[in-house]
Amino acid sequence: MGNLIGKTKKGNKAPKAAKAPKASKASTPAPASAPAPAAQAKPQHIDNIAATSTAAAAPATQNQKQSVAPASAAPATTSSSKATTKTIDVDRELHKYVIGTKGVNVKQIKDSTNTEITIPTDSDTITVTGENSNDVDRAIEMIKKIKSEHKTQAQKDQDHKNLVDEHEKESQRTEELYKKNQAEVDKIAQKRQQLFDQAEKEYAAGNKDKARELREEAKAQTALMEEAQKKAARAVFNDKNSKLDKFTIDLHGLQTKDAMELLEERMNSIKGSGKLFTIITGAGNHSDKNGPKIKPLVHQSLKDKGISFEEVNNGSIQCTI
Repeated sequence: MGNLIGKTKKGNKAPKAAKAPKASKASTPAPASAPAPAAQAKPQHIDNIAATSTAAAAPATQNQKQSVAPASAAPATTSSSKATTKTIDVDRELHKYVIGTKGVNVKQIKDSTNTEITIPTDSDTITVTGENSNDVDRAIEMIKKIKSEHKTQAQKDQDHKNLVDEHEKESQRTEELYKKNQAEVDKIAQKRQQLFDQAEKEYAAGNKDKARELREEAKAQTALMEEAQKKAARAVFNDKNSKLDKFTIDLHGLQTKDAMELLEERMNSIKGSGKLFTIITGAGNHSDKNGPKIKPLVHQSLKDKGISFEEVNNGSIQCTI
């Protein structure tokens, strides 16, 4: 019995000895390795992110490569297509004005319009190149402005010839106008002379009263003649000044007396205006060997009145009334 009990106790030890859990310590790595997948899950997650990032980046890189090539080529193509070149003809004699002193003019044009300007020494053609047409057009306009402000010697000579020819035509026209109106003056002058001649005869014959009467008639004809002369002068004056405003007066071609009377009349009508008054006296090119007649009289008249003036050219002056 005691043995049986003892055996039973020993038998009871069997389960104790069969502590499977301890024996499973050898398999503890299994539980320890069980978290391993969790530990690996983290790297996998990171790898997935990295892989996703890499995968996402790869197409971007390819896209970038695909877009970079055209982008780098595009500016060159665009720049080339937008570049504009135009030319303008400027006589070589005037190139120095486009260039300016020490190149100041051409530099200003280039800087303000962002263009390149080529001025040849053996051609009249100036070339302008710029990024776009507007810049080139602005440069062309600036060159045109400089060109318009200067003339070649040939142009100056032609202008002088044209001026002389125009003055000659104007002189002939004025003479014709005078002749047309002078006919009446000459007719009155002829009658006046006849009366004076008759008066002398009557006086010589002792008919003093008759002679006196004839002289009075002759004087009356003098007044009529002067009136006809003024009428002729005003007709010529009106024709010359028909296209001028009241602050410009053209006296050349008139008789000196008529010219000075018409000048005085005009000056009185605009006196106190404070505006610039231009008087065309003529240069006296058709005067006799004594030179111009009207010009010195006008100058002296203004000096006597205390009016200062300046010459615009050889045939006209300006003053303020």
